[in-house]
Amino acid sequence: MSVQALTTTRTSPYAQELTGSWIRRMTAHYGLPAQDLLRGILNGPRRVRVTGTPSSGLELFLNAPARAELPRFTGLPLAHLTGLLPSLATPELHGEDEVAGAAWRMPRQAWVSACPACTSRACSPGRPVLVYSGAAGHVCRRHQRWLLAHATKPVSIPLQTLPEILAAHRRHTVLVRTHACASNAMILAAAMVWSWQVQGWRLETIWQDRLHRLTAVTRCTPAAVVPHALLSYPETVAIAQLLVDGRWQQRLRETAVGAGIPSAAGVFFQEVGRRINRPWLADWLTALSRVSPPRAVQADPLRQWLHELTTANGAGGTAGWTVLPSALRPAEFIERAGLLTPGRARVVFEEAAAASLIGGWEPAAAPHIPLTAR
Repeated sequence: MSVQALTTTRTSPYAQELTGSWIRRMTAHYGLPAQDLLRGILNGPRRVRVTGTPSSGLELFLNAPARAELPRFTGLPLAHLTGLLPSLATPELHGEDEVAGAAWRMPRQAWVSACPACTSRACSPGRPVLVYSGAAGHVCRRHQRWLLAHATKPVSIPLQTLPEILAAHRRHTVLVRTHACASNAMILAAAMVWSWQVQGWRLETIWQDRLHRLTAVTRCTPAAVVPHALLSYPETVAIAQLLVDGRWQQRLRETAVGAGIPSAAGVFFQEVGRRINRPWLADWLTALSRVSPPRAVQADPLRQWLHELTTANGAGGTAGWTVLPSALRPAEFIERAGLLTPGRARVVFEEAAAASLIGGWEPAAAPHIPLTAR
């Protein structure tokens, strides 16, 4: 099959789209299986080698000779395509330079189904636009949707009854745009909120109200919704904003040096309680730390960060975001479900999976910006 026979119709990729998603969408226009279409696109002067199948991996990785064939097919410069399709910039494949190589594999980063309202013209049955969510690409504020991950249909959570999520996302995008350490701050903030969540906020009512609204729009039981990142998203963003605030870092550093880390933690808790509308938080966490085993107190992510803040390297810039791996928010849904609903993790996981709640964006480190661990 010649490239010339394929160039009568072009399907433009979306920003941050999975290359595999782009190829799948083109199959609807050409009436070809993805493997045949791919071989036709790469059918240049070199031989073609394709490993895997679209059923074994959602993402498509290309080596240098294969990437060089794309401009002939699309009429677009490779630099432009690389800016739209992140996998083209990933050196995933290594091999013979004279062979155009492609491999279907699972994505290395979190992905979601793009907003159905924004991409309705580009979708066909079974072939939605799949995009990398990146640091804060998990919400479409225009159509008020939290985007979820499903490979064959666009799925999302309507946010019309959850205005605090939209407000938090506005703050989150500003945080990402203005602070290089935003991703690490979100990871640390998520670890703090998680540590409080698993201990149980005895006076908590805000989450219960939010949970009630979430179960209404997702039609899931509370147990299936509680482990999802959306529930604690506003609190996570608010704490991340505080963590990157240089003036607060200086105040906490001075308090920790002058009066000790417990005092600095108390000051931090007071400000967090004010920002997230939980005035009882400081007293509750302080009392909790008094009855917790010393090992649990030492593993507290906030105390770890305050310790780093007072060291020579500090956390005043983009360094010092150190936390024990055991204190991080678990990346896997089933692990979070097991800690929040002991003995029911599998049942909760299956219900959440049916509602597409187990994948998508998480406040986790991107592979190229790891959170350091001691």
